[in-house]
Amino acid sequence: MAQEDQAEMLKSIFALQEQRVAVYKTLEQGHDEYLSKFPNYDFPIYRQVVHDCTEEFSSVSKKIIDIESKFAELGKTEVAGYIRKLQELEKEKLDVTAAYQLAKQKVLDEPGCPEHEEEKTQLKQKLNSLISSIAENLENLKYEMEGL
Repeated sequence: MAQEDQAEMLKSIFALQEQRVAVYKTLEQGHDEYLSKFPNYDFPIYRQVVHDCTEEFSSVSKKIIDIESKFAELGKTEVAGYIRKLQELEKEKLDVTAAYQLAKQKVLDEPGCPEHEEEKTQLKQKLNSLISSIAENLENLKYEMEGL
């Protein structure tokens, strides 16, 4: 496969990551809207937002996994490794995002509970750490792309 094609595949990774960021924004907005209905949450509407976002996350992941396997087939194990790590970080970010959203709701549902506030704070810190790790990993991919 030509180096230009490899560079295009890496560009696709960055475009797909931008798509992921947009989906996270939609998920966050949906959750904020859900919480704004406290104490009369409209769970069916929020469940649909989660469903739609999950579908989009799945689509993005499948495309990225396909690109990863192409790099692996080319023997570009370092690039494939960065892509695999990106996927692992994104999966963890999604899990932590779900836990963080639950923690935010617990804080609303049981105000003044220090355990819920602490959990929310810790999950937010973990999310920020994951976002930094994802950015670092993307930076490594950018260097690989420049090397092609």
